Amino acid sequence: MTQMNRTPSTIDKFDREVQRQARSLYARAAEHKPSIYEARDILGRMIDWSLEDESLRTALFRFVDVLPSLESSADIGRHLEEYFARVDHALGGLVFLAQAINAGRWVAPVVRRNVVSFSRRFIAEEKPSSLVPILSRLREEPAAFTLDVVGEATVSDSEAAAMQNRYLNLLRSLAAAAESWPARGQIDDSPAGPIPRVNLSVKLSSLCARFDPLDPNTEAMVRQRLRMILREAARLHAAVTVDMEQYAFKPLTFEIYRSLLDEEEFQAAPHAGLAVQAYLRDTEADLTQLIQWAKQRKRRIGVRLVKGAYWDSEVAWAQQKNWPVPVFLDKVRTDANYERLSRLLLENYDVVDAAFGSHNLRSLAHAIVTAKQLGVPSHGYEIQMLYGMAEPIRRAIIENGRRVRVYLPVGELLPGMSYLIRRLMENTSNTSFLRQTYAEKRDVETLIASPDAITKDNAGPAPTPHPAENAATFRNEPAVDFSRQENRVRFSQALDSTRAQIKRQTKATSLGAWLESVDPSNPKEIVGRVRVASVEDADQAIGAATRFFPEWRATPAEKRAEIIVAAAEIMRRKRWQLAALEVFEVGKGWREADGDVIEAIDYLQYYAREMLRLADPRVTQELAGETNLYLYEPRGVAVIIAPWNFPLAILTGMTAAALVTGNCAIMKPAEQSPIMAAHLLDILRQAGIPKSACQLLQGGGELGAHLVRHANIHLIAFTGSREVGLEILRQAYTHSPGQAHVKRVVCEMGGKNALIVDNDADLDEAVVHIIDSAFGYQGQKCSAASRIVLLDKVHDRFLTRLVEAVRSLKIGPPIDARNFIGPVITAEAKERIAGYIGIGKNEARCALEMPAPEEGFFAGPAIFSEVDPQSRLAQEEIFGPVLSIIKARDFDQALDIANCSSFALTGGLFSRSPAHIEQTRKEFRVGNLYINRGITGAVVERQPFGGLKLSGIGSKAGGPDYLLQFLEPRTISENTLRHGFVPPEEPGK
Repeated sequence: MTQMNRTPSTIDKFDREVQRQARSLYARAAEHKPSIYEARDILGRMIDWSLEDESLRTALFRFVDVLPSLESSADIGRHLEEYFARVDHALGGLVFLAQAINAGRWVAPVVRRNVVSFSRRFIAEEKPSSLVPILSRLREEPAAFTLDVVGEATVSDSEAAAMQNRYLNLLRSLAAAAESWPARGQIDDSPAGPIPRVNLSVKLSSLCARFDPLDPNTEAMVRQRLRMILREAARLHAAVTVDMEQYAFKPLTFEIYRSLLDEEEFQAAPHAGLAVQAYLRDTEADLTQLIQWAKQRKRRIGVRLVKGAYWDSEVAWAQQKNWPVPVFLDKVRTDANYERLSRLLLENYDVVDAAFGSHNLRSLAHAIVTAKQLGVPSHGYEIQMLYGMAEPIRRAIIENGRRVRVYLPVGELLPGMSYLIRRLMENTSNTSFLRQTYAEKRDVETLIASPDAITKDNAGPAPTPHPAENAATFRNEPAVDFSRQENRVRFSQALDSTRAQIKRQTKATSLGAWLESVDPSNPKEIVGRVRVASVEDADQAIGAATRFFPEWRATPAEKRAEIIVAAAEIMRRKRWQLAALEVFEVGKGWREADGDVIEAIDYLQYYAREMLRLADPRVTQELAGETNLYLYEPRGVAVIIAPWNFPLAILTGMTAAALVTGNCAIMKPAEQSPIMAAHLLDILRQAGIPKSACQLLQGGGELGAHLVRHANIHLIAFTGSREVGLEILRQAYTHSPGQAHVKRVVCEMGGKNALIVDNDADLDEAVVHIIDSAFGYQGQKCSAASRIVLLDKVHDRFLTRLVEAVRSLKIGPPIDARNFIGPVITAEAKERIAGYIGIGKNEARCALEMPAPEEGFFAGPAIFSEVDPQSRLAQEEIFGPVLSIIKARDFDQALDIANCSSFALTGGLFSRSPAHIEQTRKEFRVGNLYINRGITGAVVERQPFGGLKLSGIGSKAGGPDYLLQFLEPRTISENTLRHGFVPPEEPGK
């Protein structure tokens, strides 16, 4: 950050007063250190060391994060050594301690006690006997409080109900205690009247099993539970503030807050507030709308202004999804926005009770001076600070006569550790005001400089998280952001339009040569009808492709790539309608359908660019008198046999690969998704693909077998089941009469994918991702998790949470976004899944079997525990919402179980052990390995996709060598030496 030129001409009278106020507060606050920098125990000293060593800081906080889940001396010792042995710092004593722990059981309690003691400086116990004395001491300062109930992420209805009860019980117990607290005018009175002594901060995500803006049930359930909390708070004369969480939750959080306060019983409730985050670019617009709403309702609202605590995550999530980054990308712009928002709040003092949450003396001084300038009484707003983080600043503000409220997390340390780590990282970062003030002793004039002046001095576009791109750069297509209401409305309209078209379909009078596609949620609904191709049709198509192949091969690669890119643009324009069609034809949910469409767009864009990379002949060696070129040519006629579960993406990917490399393609889609294939053909034709270069044949397995056996087919690209894939390989490699070539087969088959949950895993993360991996699209993905290997110590706790979380899922037609589980593809699939559930009941213990609607092809999720790793349930691909839980005694056995399969497509691990993560990388033999995340949803280029063993052969789809399978390499060597004369190099050679 470039420091501004501090001359009198750049500092107006107002800013000089802000700086004077900041210096005054600094003089009071600089005498003592906050707890975070004053601790003299082991952890406190390590935090001091970590300020000088970023790798130590990261290792330290990761160790603190995992420590509560470690039960034994051996576990603690192993993790200490794993996290700190490689840190370049004078930690010999610590590593020695780690090694000694296995020899002395007394050390583990010492380490744990030290961390617990340190953590309790920032997180209080929830039981009233421990909490009330802390609150009483705060009030004696005098400082008010607001309680943040920390806990595990809410993943089930039972956990949501338990969180609601925790909020209600806290309100009741503290309201009773508050009756005996002596009045403190500085914190209990405001110009608007008495201030509630009990103040609760509520995270809306804690009140719902899956806080999902796409799910209408989320809003209904959260409103119901928050309504009860607000009602009880009003009865007890307590205050409630709704915390703002991640950006994706923001629109729905605002909507729930406003809609509840519009209800008649809360229209006069004066003590319901909302937090807003200054690091978000659109907070000013949100706040302006909120203030206008309050004025229209003629009511007061509380607004807590904070900087924001999820900056790293917001940037990462936006990059991963290729969405606009919602936060300012540097701290100074956030600080400048904070000051603008502070003024906006204070300018609307007539309807806003403002609270300024910050440890930054400049930000706080700005709010104090702005309030004075606008005539807002000193007790007409308040300052808020985190418990245990900024005590000297807190005392300085209190001595200044302002009301201070302490944001106090309460709860158990294990689930509360994520809060602690986030706060420690935030307040020890190199941009933290506390660190710069107390650890680095920065010059006070630097600390209190105007952020507006600095941002003007650094004028220019905000940094971008992506590198500058050119025409050849590939960028993944962004998914629809369903947290935005306008996107939910648009998709709903696309569904309505598609349903209207489906309603116009009429049943064929005679099936004959027609194939009907039906909605698996309602098989009586015909999605569309297509003509079934005969063997004669197939022969004609192959003949046309064979004749056209020389012309298509001679078409410049640049032209072919241009057509494929044009197809991507057409598909982009039609993405809403295509995704809506998938909801009806194959039963995908909204996000799954959108994901399939954008993956198809990605394949078109990526393979077009890859072909440009491969198109030019490459000189193998530079030699005088000789040119040696290495180049690629297309193979001939390709047959594309695609599955129904990714009806657009996989068919598009394999077809685009064939076409852009100069092959002619004959598409043979699955019988269950013929309409999506017809739409793809239309898009390719609109883009400029010649008729004979790409043809579509609809039909069943007999048609596919004929195409595979045909002598004039040069390449088969297949994705589907192992049984069909192996038969295709057998037929393709059997020489046919008249065949003058060896066929190339690209064959992607199934999976029996395992995911290991280690003893030290973050169970909040594991439960959520495993549900998505196992039950997303009803488990009908070759990459879906079907085996969960649980380490012994975590088995019971994880299984209980997983079962309750799955029990909370809704089952029904995917057109209704509240339904997480939709239909399986056919009646036969439903029967097959039911058969495996029956097998599971004989082989294992049924931990959960959910009923499903009778109408349609629905199969409820089933979870089996005590599964034998060698049983049919654990070895055979089910392709449905059936999950096997297998217990492992140790990590080595867990890896053995995970690898014990003839499939090797995807696999995963949830662990916080660096050693186990490294061991998994080396020993878990699957094509796509995912660590501490879900195992489905591979992204083109980012995660090239394909398996080992009987999960397939060939290079990975969406990867840099995929197109090579569709090409044949040639080497051309020419002697250019003529009677001792070496001609000059010709252009283009």
